[in-house]
Amino acid sequence: MNIPLNTDQVLELKLSGKFAHFRKFYTNASSLTYMLPPRTTVCGLLASMLQIPRDNYYDLMSSDKLGIAVSLTNSNNYLKIFQTLNYASDKSKIINDLSEHKQCRLELLKARGDGNLEWLIYLCFNSKSEENSFLILKDKILKRDFGYGIALGQRQFLANLELINCYEHISLVAESDYLDSAINMEQIRDIDTDKYDLIMERMPLEQRLEKERKKEYRQTIRFGNIVVDINGNRITGKFQNVYELDDEKKRRIAIL
Repeated sequence: MNIPLNTDQVLELKLSGKFAHFRKFYTNASSLTYMLPPRTTVCGLLASMLQIPRDNYYDLMSSDKLGIAVSLTNSNNYLKIFQTLNYASDKSKIINDLSEHKQCRLELLKARGDGNLEWLIYLCFNSKSEENSFLILKDKILKRDFGYGIALGQRQFLANLELINCYEHISLVAESDYLDSAINMEQIRDIDTDKYDLIMERMPLEQRLEKERKKEYRQTIRFGNIVVDINGNRITGKFQNVYELDDEKKRRIAIL
C-alpha cells in the first residue's frame, strides 16, 4: 500500500515462538492457518503490548497511521500439523457432558526440532502525532514488557518479540527489481514464478468498529491478496512502491 511513511522511525522486530495459528477468515469446522501473521494480527499483538482495550485500537493502527511489513525468515523450519480439539458448549451445565462437546480440527504451524518459528516485522508510525506510541512500544520491547501478553494467533501459543534494529531512514523505491518481504498482489507488475515457491493468500489487512442500532461489532474493511515465498527467499520481478532498508543487504520491503 502506498502511504506517506515517516521514514525516520522504522523498527525491525523478530517475532518468534514454538507454535502458531493464524486463522484463515474463511475456514469453519477445520480451522486452517496462514503461513505468516496477517496485518490485523500484528495490530492486535501491538495493542496488547500497549495495553489498549479490545476493539479500541483500530484508529491508532489504521494504515494511514501505521505502516507494517512482514517477512518470513526460515520457512524450511516450519511444519503444518493438525490437532483435534474438544470445545465445551457454554450451554452445558456439566463440564464433562460429552454430548455438548464439539470437535474441531486446528491446523498449527510448528517449528522442527528444538527451533522456533520466526518472522520479521517492520513498523513505522507515519506522523509526529503517533511518535509517542512509537517510543513507548520501543521501550516496552527493550524492557521485555509485553503488557497484557503476546501470542501467535491464540493465547496458548506464547510469543517472543525482540528489537533487531531501529532504522533512522529508509528510502522509497518506486520501481524495484527485487523484494525481501510479503507483498500485496496489486503492487506486482511481474514476477519470476518459476524460480520460487510462491503462495498467494487472501488476508484481512484492516478493521474498524462498526455500530448498528445498539450493537458494536468488528468489521474488516480491507483485504489483500498477499504473495510470499514460503522459503523466505529474495524474489525478483517488477514491484511498485517498496522501501529499501539502510543495511548491508539493501533489503526491500512492501507495506501491507
